[in-house]
Amino acid sequence: MSQLTQRLLLFFLGIPLLIGIIVFLPMYNHLVWNIIMILASIAGASELFKMLNKKFDLTLRKLPLAGAYLPVAAYLEVTGLVTSGFIGMVLIIIISIIMTREVLLKDKLDIDKVISRFMASTMILIYPGLFMAYTIKVSMFSEATYLILLFLILIFTNDSMAFVTGSIFGRKSTNLFLVSPNKSVVGFIGGIFFTIITGLFFRLIFPIPISFWQMMLLAAASTISANTGDLIESAIKRSADVKDAGNLMPGRGGILDSIDSILFSAPIYYYILLKILN
Repeated sequence: MSQLTQRLLLFFLGIPLLIGIIVFLPMYNHLVWNIIMILASIAGASELFKMLNKKFDLTLRKLPLAGAYLPVAAYLEVTGLVTSGFIGMVLIIIISIIMTREVLLKDKLDIDKVISRFMASTMILIYPGLFMAYTIKVSMFSEATYLILLFLILIFTNDSMAFVTGSIFGRKSTNLFLVSPNKSVVGFIGGIFFTIITGLFFRLIFPIPISFWQMMLLAAASTISANTGDLIESAIKRSADVKDAGNLMPGRGGILDSIDSILFSAPIYYYILLKILN
């Protein structure tokens, strides 16, 4: 089965399942959807841990669980169980613990690795954890069902159409980015175009308080940030000398390979919505 066929099967089977969860299980501030996001964050953090551990010899074996801390804190904020800003407090506490742990080193040889180990550990906490927290914060809006659905559709439209248009028409416009030489200009433009069209079509069908111009801005910002997120993950993999972050997702590699676009675009999407709806 070709990579294109695998991606299309994942798109046409996985997306309807997620849409069903978002639309038919909205209770408790989309608890089921948010649990999926938390689990994806843990899986992504685990894959990142394995990549970074090869270079930095990380000793904190439970560090992949850090992928859940900030998304869980975000959900507690959304539900009103804790006050706004709880995420920041959790972030400071965990970073402080990671830093303090380095003070307790007993092996003199480990002193030289303190900076690299601390930076790698903090990266696992922030990426994917902090970025994933913003997918959960979207559920705070009163139109959360439509807005989560829109976000998912925009990201997957960009990802799929950039791949399809690039594969068919963009073979002579590759080598645009060193970290991902197979990415093409045609695919990049195709992803943006179809994502904006999809966003406008969504606006026609569903009653969301976003104007057509605002939708164009939201869709364009989401697709550009999604492409950037994909390139960032490619840079991480090249630095770690791996082809894929994992092998859980057919045709896509690991979980981190599948959520990289979501991670970088989620904060952008959330803050634009915050500006539009407030």
